[in-house]
Amino acid sequence: MRTVPTLSTGVEVDIVSADVCDFEAVKEAVKSVGPIDVLVCNQGVFVAQEIVNQEMKDIRSMINVNFIGTVNLVKAALPGMKNRSDRKPVSIAFMSSQAGQVGIYGYAVYSATKFGLRGLAEALQQEVIADNIYVSLIFPPETDTQSLAKAKRMMPRLTSIMAATSSTMQADEVAKKALNGIKSGSFFVFCNLEGFFLSIVTAGFSPQRSYLMAFVEVIFSGVARIAALWVQRTWYGSIEKSHAQYK
Repeated sequence: MRTVPTLSTGVEVDIVSADVCDFEAVKEAVKSVGPIDVLVCNQGVFVAQEIVNQEMKDIRSMINVNFIGTVNLVKAALPGMKNRSDRKPVSIAFMSSQAGQVGIYGYAVYSATKFGLRGLAEALQQEVIADNIYVSLIFPPETDTQSLAKAKRMMPRLTSIMAATSSTMQADEVAKKALNGIKSGSFFVFCNLEGFFLSIVTAGFSPQRSYLMAFVEVIFSGVARIAALWVQRTWYGSIEKSHAQYK
């Protein structure tokens, strides 16, 4: 389905509906919009629940939408992005999560799908850099949306405790941070102070285009690791206390 609404700014937005889990549908949608300069893979679903209690349909849904859906979008859009007539820089952005930087209780499958995006992004960047295509991986914290409000009513208490380590952001704030990161060609795009800390402690072999950020990662990685160990200790302490309390 295709619609062309007009925003309050007076800009027309062409909307094409397609199931990201259906590669042929995605390919047709991409074909209908023409050349793509910026591909933002922003689809996502999550169910916060211990994996032992999770339904297989929910597990498959998260894997198919969050990971396979992203692969489908990239696979459909990439040929046109690589074969464009001009050689100006273009971008591909994946909407990951801070749960894609650190595993969190109750997010076992969700975290796995978001960790998978990092491997996809790192390898993909090597494959497309010669075509002047820049990949960005965006790591928002919990974002104040209707889906989060619904999930919070169902998520385990320990998940809420651990997720509260990073402050919740408004959707428009996350959008601004994401857009600025994509424009600058950053590989890691963090959205708040906790995200900055996580980006340092999990930098690993990720590409870094900023000499300043590379310097910061090298200098502060040791301190960040100490802080990470302290956070992990408090999390595991909460888990032990909770299990002792409800035995």
